[in-house]
Amino acid sequence: MQGTRFEHRKKKRMNTILNVAIGLVVVLIIVFAAQIFLGSSNTEEAALEIDDESEENVEVETEPEATVDPEEVADSPEEAPDDEALEEDEDEEGTEEDDLEPVEDGDWEPVGTNQSGEFSHDFTKGGQNWNEMERALRYAAGLGDDMIVWRIENGGPTSVVGTVSGPTEQTTPYQIQLDWVDGQGWMPVSKEQLSQNPYRRG
Repeated sequence: MQGTRFEHRKKKRMNTILNVAIGLVVVLIIVFAAQIFLGSSNTEEAALEIDDESEENVEVETEPEATVDPEEVADSPEEAPDDEALEEDEDEEGTEEDDLEPVEDGDWEPVGTNQSGEFSHDFTKGGQNWNEMERALRYAAGLGDDMIVWRIENGGPTSVVGTVSGPTEQTTPYQIQLDWVDGQGWMPVSKEQLSQNPYRRG
């Protein structure tokens, strides 16, 4: 009887020890699991916080907004040029008066041209060729916009002869020969001041 009780107590004690051991193991598993899950979530939160802080610390460089003065905007639109102004601009582009500096007689150069294709004499007054001939004559004579063109006539296959004067020298005009240089325009080659004007009446 006593042996049976002893064995019964022994088994009960063993069961208690096993139960305690199992309980400890379960508690340890829960603790480790909690550390693993909580630790990973903490690291994720920490990483997110670091990213947020880095984004906050990044300085975004933006160009300052330009302030516009309404009065300047009102003044800035230009009036549309009329047809006459456009024609004057085109003439200025074709003639380029400002780049022709006075030179010594005989040191002339071609005055440039906007013409293309095979050369042919064209004496249409106001046409491209006429304007370029006038430009070359003005260049050689050293006269300004008030130059009087008395005559421009054919001087050969690629030459013309022009007679021009200033307003105050109408009785003693210049007679100037121009030669055509392909791709470069009219070039003065000779200039003579006449003692009388054969084209002036009266």
